[in-house]
Amino acid sequence: MTAFLNHITEPFGVILSDCRMVLLKTTLAGVFLLAAGILLLTIAGPYVTVQVQAVQRHDVEPHAQFLVGDVADRQYTLPGGVSVFGTLDVAQAGTNQSSSIPFLVLDTQNYQLWSTGQQSNNLFSSDQQNASNFTFSTPSSGVYHFVFDNRASLYKKLVTLSVSYNEVSVSTKPDPRVPYVGWGLAAFGLVLLAYGLLRKPQVRWA
Repeated sequence: MTAFLNHITEPFGVILSDCRMVLLKTTLAGVFLLAAGILLLTIAGPYVTVQVQAVQRHDVEPHAQFLVGDVADRQYTLPGGVSVFGTLDVAQAGTNQSSSIPFLVLDTQNYQLWSTGQQSNNLFSSDQQNASNFTFSTPSSGVYHFVFDNRASLYKKLVTLSVSYNEVSVSTKPDPRVPYVGWGLAAFGLVLLAYGLLRKPQVRWA
């Protein structure tokens, strides 16, 4: 009789065991996800970082106004690897009529070549007409010469100049997305944990 009852109830024990195993796995998964979420929110979060680029503007010459007779050389110390930009306004002295002037930018070595009449390489060169913009990049840090060559003109020129450059800096900061991931893992893990602990195993009757 006992053997007969064991034979009858054995399938239900297997079903009950399988249900409990599923709930156990669900509980363990909930514990793991909850722990991972808390770990991200408390300890590991600050170590998950991203690189952030920031562009900072530096005004080297906000506003300079000067007369050019033959040649004017304005010298500025600039860092290497930056984008330099500015504005230039040229007028004939005394009349304020729009005018032009040959304008070039050289590093110290090429300025020495240019000033002695030798062949030189410039970073920027233009016959500036009235109000205009210019831009160039510095290959290295050092002194750069902004040269205004008015020797071909009979009249003095009134030049208004502004010079700035943009410097790109890279910094490392904690990833702002990590807290959202941590809270999401913790919430989902808590749901699985509650389900695994509170859910009663169901026995399906064949």
